[in-house]
Amino acid sequence: MLGKIDNSILLVTRSAVVLLLAAMFGATLAGVFFRYVLNDALAWSEEVARYCMVWLSLLGGGLVFRGGGHIAVDLLVSRIGSRSLRTAVIRLAQAIVAVVLVILLWQGFELTARGKYMTTAALSLPMYIPYAALPVGGLLMLYHLIAAEFFTRDDNPGPRSRLDDAP
Repeated sequence: MLGKIDNSILLVTRSAVVLLLAAMFGATLAGVFFRYVLNDALAWSEEVARYCMVWLSLLGGGLVFRGGGHIAVDLLVSRIGSRSLRTAVIRLAQAIVAVVLVILLWQGFELTARGKYMTTAALSLPMYIPYAALPVGGLLMLYHLIAAEFFTRDDNPGPRSRLDDAP
């Protein structure tokens, strides 16, 4: 049951990332075409591309974390001889990441709540729409931090694989 929910979350997130990337590309292409070919700039294209990139970055960050794709500076960890101490250091780093994500989630909710009183410049959308990327992305990254320990498959090396590679 939990595996099906996890697969659904991954599918929805991956689909959203693909759609956001396509929308960002389309808005940028339209902006360039109208500005340089038709000599008539679109007021909204840069704003759409920017907010798509924000959402894409925050949603995609969780997927990249889940797949173990973020840069890891493991010079210190790789030199620790004891497997149990190495595991403890990795767990400490994951706990620090979790604290940062909880802060992102909390501050993102506060910013999103304040965004209902503002609008975007070109589209006149309420600012809570782009600001909502912070708590949604933070929640998804926190989910992937936890889920990577339970749902990482052998064909998908995630953060858990750093523990499994230890001698």
